[in-house]
Amino acid sequence: MKSASRDTLGKHIFTFLLCFIAFGMANLNILMSIGSILLVLTFMWHPGPKRGWKGFVSNRPAMAMAGLYLMHLLWLVNTEDFDYAANDLRIKLPLLVFALVIGGVQITRQQVKWVFLALSLGLWVASIHAYVNYAAMDGVFIDFRDIVRGISHIRLSLMMVLLVVAIIFYWPELSKVWRAYALASAINVLIFFNVIQSASGVLTLITLLLFTAYYYAYRHYAFKGLALVLAANLLCFGVTYIYLDHYYQRYFSSNESLENLPTNTALGSDYDHYTEVGQVENGHYTFLYLAEGEMLNAWDERSTLSLRGEEKAMERAVLIRYLSSLGLPKDYSGVMALSEEDVRNVEAGVPSIVYARKQGLALRLHTTVFGYHLFRLRRHASGSSLFQRLVFWEAAAELIQRHFWLGTGTGDVRKAFEEVYEELKINLAQQYRLRAHNQFLTFFVSFGLMGFLFFMLLFFLPFRDGPLSYLHIAFLLIAFISCLTEDTLETQAGVTFFAFFYSLLSMPERTRGVFSGRSVEA
Repeated sequence: MKSASRDTLGKHIFTFLLCFIAFGMANLNILMSIGSILLVLTFMWHPGPKRGWKGFVSNRPAMAMAGLYLMHLLWLVNTEDFDYAANDLRIKLPLLVFALVIGGVQITRQQVKWVFLALSLGLWVASIHAYVNYAAMDGVFIDFRDIVRGISHIRLSLMMVLLVVAIIFYWPELSKVWRAYALASAINVLIFFNVIQSASGVLTLITLLLFTAYYYAYRHYAFKGLALVLAANLLCFGVTYIYLDHYYQRYFSSNESLENLPTNTALGSDYDHYTEVGQVENGHYTFLYLAEGEMLNAWDERSTLSLRGEEKAMERAVLIRYLSSLGLPKDYSGVMALSEEDVRNVEAGVPSIVYARKQGLALRLHTTVFGYHLFRLRRHASGSSLFQRLVFWEAAAELIQRHFWLGTGTGDVRKAFEEVYEELKINLAQQYRLRAHNQFLTFFVSFGLMGFLFFMLLFFLPFRDGPLSYLHIAFLLIAFISCLTEDTLETQAGVTFFAFFYSLLSMPERTRGVFSGRSVEA
């Protein structure tokens, strides 16, 4: 009797701590850490190391994830920077902890539902906090990431996509009240993505919705359903391509003649026309009609913010772009033609009139297309999150060639990237010279071919134990997509998200029980 009562109490505490971690995951690293420590202590009491180990060794996906952490330990023999390695091992500890603690415990369907409810509450708190920060912003808002505090906005976006997936999965069994809550949560995700201009979140969500359409179309209508969804997708992709091409041609192409350009301003100063640059802003060449002396004299009359001196080069570039976006010359008359609102925009760092007129995902789309414009002209990627990745991957590919078999070691990956950027003289500003932003490439660089293949194994091993649920497959797909564009496992929030849900859902003989309506009790 006492044993049964202890097991019941232990199960309730364990469930609470799983929910606590899920809630904290969306908000603060410290909450994740506290929850993880308490979960380990509870695990020592219930189910206990002996029962937990027995469950762990029967869970091949969990063992593989623990093996990934052990690989980090083994590759210390190939490491010189032990300070970096020690920090890396600390950050990635959830791979080992959750594999042992969650991977070795029986989980019921109801427990998993409580976890996702807690995640939804955590996401509500995080998003409302972001909205409050957004409302408190003064002036024109540029860096949307500033409103997300506690964890990375990219990791937060991944959690939101997983929540939408869970809503789809559990929808048939929800009551009317819970459906209303679930619908409100899904709508909040869309609003949040628009506010923070989360391109990665939107693209991941679209990919998961496409997967959902294919998944359920095949289940209910077999190949006819797949064909119908494929036709609809091709139509949407075609329309999207036509729209993007039209947008690019309208904004970043110019019909201005480069012949017989005037040599002097109305005040008699010489014009500089940098026709070879080719950069366009709202249909106007950015570096034509430039009389910098006149422009700065006029600016001094319009604003108390000085743009003179070498240290103000970036601010002068903002003024030049802004004038170009309005079709104004970069001289005295152009600056004097600016409205008071335009002057305030330039002072706030707004580089183009379109940044003042657009917001949300529409503005994010514009900045991405602008990044493509610069990259197409001169392979300039600094400041563009998308095109910087192409440069990161180029550096990673070079390092993979040099360290193909054994990699650089657990702690030397950062140093290796810094060296290759210098050696190849890559056109990327110093502050943007980061790691691969692709977890697969990062593991290839760190551990060589074996590390890359071992990490890939984690995404396919769960399929060996029979058919997986929609929720399980969708999580693996979310994690896979994230690892293609981010170093997901290099931050505490990212590795906790991956390790927690991978352990929670990757339960061989129990997964079918948890997600087919049959519970397997601890």
